[in-house]
Amino acid sequence: MTNGKYGVLVIGGRRTHQESYARCFAEDERCELIAASDELDAPPEYVKLNRQLAEDLQIPYIPDLNEALARDDVDIVSSCVQNERRGRVNVKCAEAGKHLYLDKPLAMSAEDAQVIAAAVEKAGVCNQMFSNMHTPWAQAAKKALNNGEIGELRAIHCDVLFAKGQVGTAPVGHKRVEKPNVERYTFIEAKREMFDVGVYPVSMVNWLTQKRVKTVFGTTANYFFKEHIACGIEDFGALMMTLEDGVVATIIGGRAGWMSHPKGGVQRLHLIGTRGTLAFDGSQPRLEVFADEAPFQQPPAHPLDPMGMWSSTQTESGIVPKRQWVSVSEASEQQAPDMRAFVDCIEAGRSSEMNAALAAQSVAVIRAGYESAASGKIVAI
Repeated sequence: MTNGKYGVLVIGGRRTHQESYARCFAEDERCELIAASDELDAPPEYVKLNRQLAEDLQIPYIPDLNEALARDDVDIVSSCVQNERRGRVNVKCAEAGKHLYLDKPLAMSAEDAQVIAAAVEKAGVCNQMFSNMHTPWAQAAKKALNNGEIGELRAIHCDVLFAKGQVGTAPVGHKRVEKPNVERYTFIEAKREMFDVGVYPVSMVNWLTQKRVKTVFGTTANYFFKEHIACGIEDFGALMMTLEDGVVATIIGGRAGWMSHPKGGVQRLHLIGTRGTLAFDGSQPRLEVFADEAPFQQPPAHPLDPMGMWSSTQTESGIVPKRQWVSVSEASEQQAPDMRAFVDCIEAGRSSEMNAALAAQSVAVIRAGYESAASGKIVAI
């Protein structure tokens, strides 16, 4: 620590979640942004985005990650490097003895995820993958389970759907054939949505149950967006899982378009137990506003971000926030509470509840889901 604050190095520039993560760290009085960096031979387009975010944040850019990691004033690395490089880069950060705040999903492959988990364990550094476990609705579900409000858990279902993107552009009747191996994750136009969005509900299942997933049955498809068809990737996926002790879990994860939801998208959880059932909604409590103003209009598709994923490109597109639903709590804020909880773990010297070891399980489940979607068969883990 320098001047009583944790120094934070950021990796990943504009058009990554670092746009939000870095600002959350900057707003925490316990932290100070030190610099941005990446590998010396990082792809030029990502170096450009890194430099742009560094300029936005008014911090220096260090071209050589090794040099940045050698600095004594760097305590934490906030890593949003591209999925294809996460195994190599995040291991390097752990070996340098830096605490790691990790973007989701942890890695593109189960092998890379396990390598990261092993590296942070060996280095003894605090680590956490971003998730929605620190939202009020997730915390309420955890409390209900711990208090035995539904008896013994027998089944769990979680929906997470992002309401972004120009919906209805996919041709009707297009049938996509899934491939068993994910060879590429990062595209400019779109993302693998069962991976990108599905990681939230799968991680929720793993965190709430603390049970190992034994089998996975999955399906993926293109339903809504021409961009996903052009990239050969799915915009929607569903998984059915059997867990230890006979618990059954199902999840839905994907992207459904700007006009599909009054706010940011569906976030719902259902817990079924031996003595009752409980439902939790990420959009409650809320105020529903009916006013004499123009309804929300989806913004024009940004050429570098047609799905509307990033705050920088949303600003450039002139998006006006949806105002039909107004949160009356922090239920709509995911990133700041998650980051603050991570810094709490560093201060207390304890492991995060969403550490790399647990996050690696989510990667294994989703990769098994792709294999199942390709074969039409149940896949054992």
